Amino acid sequence: MEARDFVAPTVAFFVVVALVVGGAAALPFLSGGDTPEVSNLAKQQSDLDAARVAAADESGEITMDSDADGKTILVDKAHGNELSDEKLSTLVNTLVENGHEVRFATQEQARGSAWNESLRSADALLVANPKRPYTPDQLAGVRAFHDAGGRVLLLSDPASPSMGSIFGLLGVASQQPSSGGPGLSSTFGVSAHAGYLFNMHEYQQNFKSVYATGGSGSLSEGVDRVVFRDAVAVSTDDGQQALTTVERTKLSTTRRADTYAVAVQSGDAAMVGDTDFLAPADAYDASNEAFIGNLADFLVSGQKTENAPKPPSSGAPGGAGPAPPRPTPPQSTP
Repeated sequence: MEARDFVAPTVAFFVVVALVVGGAAALPFLSGGDTPEVSNLAKQQSDLDAARVAAADESGEITMDSDADGKTILVDKAHGNELSDEKLSTLVNTLVENGHEVRFATQEQARGSAWNESLRSADALLVANPKRPYTPDQLAGVRAFHDAGGRVLLLSDPASPSMGSIFGLLGVASQQPSSGGPGLSSTFGVSAHAGYLFNMHEYQQNFKSVYATGGSGSLSEGVDRVVFRDAVAVSTDDGQQALTTVERTKLSTTRRADTYAVAVQSGDAAMVGDTDFLAPADAYDASNEAFIGNLADFLVSGQKTENAPKPPSSGAPGGAGPAPPRPTPPQSTP
């Protein structure tokens, strides 16, 4: 690589540094960063007269109600997905103990037709915090998988603290949203919002550990309330709000107090705005174990058409549609 290849990124870097050093006072207003209200949250938290800190019950066990047999769940690890094995183990162990198989799609298995091949042998797909974009063929394969009745579960954490918002102002590419970007999540009529949720009036341990109560749909069955340690608000076009935060919860980017959806379901697709609730240390707080069991049931309760999606072809990228018709052989004349 020649030296000139580094010119544009270097210039962008120095512009960012100049913005940070010379415009620190204006940064919160430009980037949506913390205002004094959020900066002082830790201090406010110590004022127990202004907050009600409830201890979460840690009991129960993770169980599944579904009587489905031998389903296969594919976990995406091919797109720089940020979900620790420790967190993943809670859900994986639940599925395996109930007779289901969990497979992992690696970067090698996401190349060419291998991605669709992995989907073809699966009944459900779990995607958490992808940091690398999906190719058009991969997106088409996931759409075809979902259209064939495959279940899709998306998990999204708030974006990591970074310079992403400043890079966005400069038009420089920044980190892909944790939800996988609009190309993936919007395919299923769900999306994740920017920022994180907090509550200064009712929380567990600290103001970012928000409570959410059960709403509608199968994901909320048996759920009183769950604890999310670092949650992002999610939404759906025409689906169900499975979990919503308690009143006076605020979104960091707007400071607006409201109740926010943190788990939604739209048909065979669902989205949850947190992954910390899966950690072994948090899986039994409040009704977390009931919610985890519901997610496991959701993953194995679909009815996917066998051998879908089809292999990619020039007429059907990702197997999303029918292959081009074969030419009719010429008829012989008598």
